[in-house]
Amino acid sequence: MPGKLALLVERLQLPRDLPRVEAFATPLAPVLQSLLGEAACTEDGQLSVFVGSRAGRAVLLVPCLEQTVELPLRLGEKNIWAQRRPGMRLPPAAQEGVCSMPDAMDLLARLRVAAPGRALVLTDVAVDSPLYLAALQARQVGYVLTKNQADTHLFHCFGSSYEEFFQQRSSKQRNQLRKKEKVFAERFGAAFELREYREPQQVRQFLSAAKVINRKTYQYRMFGERIDDDAESIASACRAAAAGCFRSFVLWHGEQPLCFVLGHQRSDGTFEHRCTGFDPDYRDAAPGIYCNILLLQRLYASDRPRILDFGGGDADYKRLFSNESRMTASPVLLPRQWHFLIAYALYEGSAALNEAAVRLLSRLGVKDWLKRRMRDAL
Repeated sequence: MPGKLALLVERLQLPRDLPRVEAFATPLAPVLQSLLGEAACTEDGQLSVFVGSRAGRAVLLVPCLEQTVELPLRLGEKNIWAQRRPGMRLPPAAQEGVCSMPDAMDLLARLRVAAPGRALVLTDVAVDSPLYLAALQARQVGYVLTKNQADTHLFHCFGSSYEEFFQQRSSKQRNQLRKKEKVFAERFGAAFELREYREPQQVRQFLSAAKVINRKTYQYRMFGERIDDDAESIASACRAAAAGCFRSFVLWHGEQPLCFVLGHQRSDGTFEHRCTGFDPDYRDAAPGIYCNILLLQRLYASDRPRILDFGGGDADYKRLFSNESRMTASPVLLPRQWHFLIAYALYEGSAALNEAAVRLLSRLGVKDWLKRRMRDAL
């Protein structure tokens, strides 16, 4: 039986409902400030948030974005069909606004009632956070948990200089960086330039160059990871640029784009390394590694962020440039409804078959060989 300490949850819009939020959100002021910056990047300038209060004091402030949830059926690494279901996404800032396990459970229960026909995605949530721990018990409030693979999440915390960071690397890593710089210099000499894109009028050029590279990558062919320069993509990036959040880079050799980094710099000092790719025709010259060397040097030299977020996964380049890690996951919570349960069964069955195939190929000693052949074929 709820008492006077029960959590009251409202869905509000920022900045439209800012006076109501400010009236009781003082303890969560840093989260609120960050969310206002993200609101400026949306199509209508508004960001949907869930505000939870107790005794007139805000204890929970969670952004919520509309998102189609994909549950792919895979053959090896390749997605052969994606089941799509309506959903909502709680981005990484959500965990910063949830302080306790009971409040997180209360939030999930209320979301299940408020949006009965939508899945819920918790993006890059730390595995020791109240929100993730609540997700593990989401069955209690009518959800089925899936896609719950914890992974290493890598960051670069900015110190005093790039040179100091370089000296803190192991001797093996320093030698690796020097070797990549040498290989790149031998191929391109001084005929290269790292261009930075931040203004709305620069967006189209960045997206066009990034798209050229993106279409050559195996990430695009295998996983459908794409950069587009259509009207919708340009408009979205222009809004982020107008809000001061768009910050992206392309490494050029003359008029040939070699590598790109799509970035987003939040008002809380976080630079999100959202997407990257290099032209595989120049793989031997290490344009990807060299682009990230120049990127990090640029971030140290100009408008230095507090932290660089590489996202989930422990790719070699992330390991090379990171100095902090934590475990995160992006679990999906599916309502216990028949069409979601069918999608769940198909996705989990496909994943189980793939895992069994990988184990068999590993025992036969041909997994890595077959992976290379499939990537080369694509």
